[in-house]
Amino acid sequence: MTGYICLFLALSSLLWSSLAEATTLQRFVLAAGANDGGRERAQLRYAVSDAAHFTEVLQAVGGVSDEDVILLQEPTLAEVEQGFASLKKLLSTAGEEARTEIVFYYSGHADQEGLLLGDERLSYRDLRQKLDEMQADLRIAVLDACASGAMTRLKGGKLEKTFLVDESATMRGHAFLTSSSADEAAQESDRIEASFFTHYLVSGLRGAADVSGDGRVSLSEAYIFAFDQTLERTTGTLGGAQHPAYDINLSGTGGVIMTDMSQTSTSLMLGESLNGRAEGKRIEYQNELDLGL
Repeated sequence: MTGYICLFLALSSLLWSSLAEATTLQRFVLAAGANDGGRERAQLRYAVSDAAHFTEVLQAVGGVSDEDVILLQEPTLAEVEQGFASLKKLLSTAGEEARTEIVFYYSGHADQEGLLLGDERLSYRDLRQKLDEMQADLRIAVLDACASGAMTRLKGGKLEKTFLVDESATMRGHAFLTSSSADEAAQESDRIEASFFTHYLVSGLRGAADVSGDGRVSLSEAYIFAFDQTLERTTGTLGGAQHPAYDINLSGTGGVIMTDMSQTSTSLMLGESLNGRAEGKRIEYQNELDLGL
């Protein structure tokens, strides 16, 4: 996953005090996890749970309400298409004055032509068309799959170092984030029981990516954290270094705050004398989910 990576997320009815003029923001999420990529591909182990963990972090600290989340497990192509229809219907319920954002997340098999759903395929071209049809101010897509970086090449997307946005609320356009480049495998880890990319993306959204220390995680902070950690942890693996990619087309003078730690009701404080990073089989986000961090 070269360049710095992509990502796709959504938040529901929420007044961010830091956003311009107390703008009402509604985010909607469609997430799909598919371990089955067809008869010619090995079964994945963690795609379905990765999709669940992604939605959970947005509900816990991203302001997304339960009714604004659509979670698909082992979906057929028809079920994904119905999911987009349902997402469009949810989007139509947003208030006229609300700023709207949609997030599409997919974890599973893919190739250079599209997402693999059992023996069916959703082409990247069709996926981008479905996203473009959504009448939302911002559309974010996060694809955690092999060769998913091919999607960023359809309209001239390229690998870059990073993107920066400020912290107001007028950004418009799209952000497509992928866990690997067009010719790379996206890897899972039995030790962390997840894909590398989603694991570090979710961990970052729960606060590990908050470089500024303001208690909030922006899209750029989460992307940079997931990119760095994924690349570091896959260098030397049998699958080889994994380089996330992205296609960003944003206009305006706004930014994208993905999660806000002030929404948490429980936290864990570690002593100042401790250095480094605590990491175990599930500590980075299984235990954090349990604690509501």
